[in-house]
Amino acid sequence: MERRTSIEAPTQLLVEGNDQRNFFEAFAAHLGLHDVQVRSFGGVDELRGFLAGFVRTTGFATVRGLGVVRDAETSAADAFRSVRSALENAGLVPPPASGRFGGGAPKTGVLILPDGEGPGMLETLLCRTFAGLEIDRCIESFFGCVEALPETAVRTPDKARAFAYLATRPDPHHSVGVAAKGGGWNLDHAAFGPARAFLEALRAGRAPA
Repeated sequence: MERRTSIEAPTQLLVEGNDQRNFFEAFAAHLGLHDVQVRSFGGVDELRGFLAGFVRTTGFATVRGLGVVRDAETSAADAFRSVRSALENAGLVPPPASGRFGGGAPKTGVLILPDGEGPGMLETLLCRTFAGLEIDRCIESFFGCVEALPETAVRTPDKARAFAYLATRPDPHHSVGVAAKGGGWNLDHAAFGPARAFLEALRAGRAPA
């Protein structure tokens, strides 16, 4: 879990782990949303405790928008229910669905990656930015070769594919989040449209159109 820091912006984005923190810091800066403060709540099992403490942080009354981002993993519905329960436990009003906002103050939204519906994670979303490109076919060939080897199994294919893509960049990095700060991902890609709308709406204190 991230060490407690002071509230320095009226828009707070709580994300799952340091990779997401680095990615969303880069993404918010790319969008020109410089007054969005991004912080990691740690692992999924730490969100409930983090929120319970966060709402008692000095300065929380100044927060106008609060967003929570986490991976769907195997089930977007289960992930959303878990976040909703943690928000309710902290006395916050959860939204009706991923990508939306609840009532109350602050306005509270939830974004389940990659798309609020299917399974996956941040890396699933990132893989969509190079899907169908020539490099994607090269990566497919690579993993086809790897998986044909005896006693070899790729347990998290989206993470593996994202790392393979980064290995082809001019400045490779093992962290997808740090890579975002170094221009490793096309942050203007249409795959990021829902995340872009969510962040812009969060900062504006209104529900996405």
